[in-house]
Amino acid sequence: MSDREPTPADIRALIADADALQERIRNVEQQLRSSEETRHTVFRLDDAAGRLTDVSEALEETAGELARVRSVRDGSVCAVPWGVCPQHGNTLVSSGGRTQCKTCGRTWNYDRLGVPCGEPLTHKVTDAEGGSFLACKAHTMDATERLIGGTVTPLDKDGGRD
Repeated sequence: MSDREPTPADIRALIADADALQERIRNVEQQLRSSEETRHTVFRLDDAAGRLTDVSEALEETAGELARVRSVRDGSVCAVPWGVCPQHGNTLVSSGGRTQCKTCGRTWNYDRLGVPCGEPLTHKVTDAEGGSFLACKAHTMDATERLIGGTVTPLDKDGGRD
């Protein structure tokens, strides 16, 4: 096993493997259905193929979340370690891998609250001691409500970081 961290492409390769296995199961099922003697043996195969659909969906959601996490690492998007509603800020609730804004009702089909933000950078937030971080509009709104003695500075249109 490699020490290299899996990529979204690696996860999607697993999806291709699951899809190929599902197709093989469906082919076997079809072959067995064509014989009167073996027709009664195939009922579990439909269930097995269906479970692979669930596996593929879980892998696709994982690949999407991994892509969001990896995009945060490059420093071009907000890296605050929890997500927000881009319009309303810190108003999200998550359950069962889904997230909803308590204010506008917008939903996401992944745990947006549990992964790094990933929204475009818009501001530099600096606390009273001089520590700073770059943030998106929504995290900046939240920081502004909580910040005591600090400053919030808009980035220039090109994402300049003073």
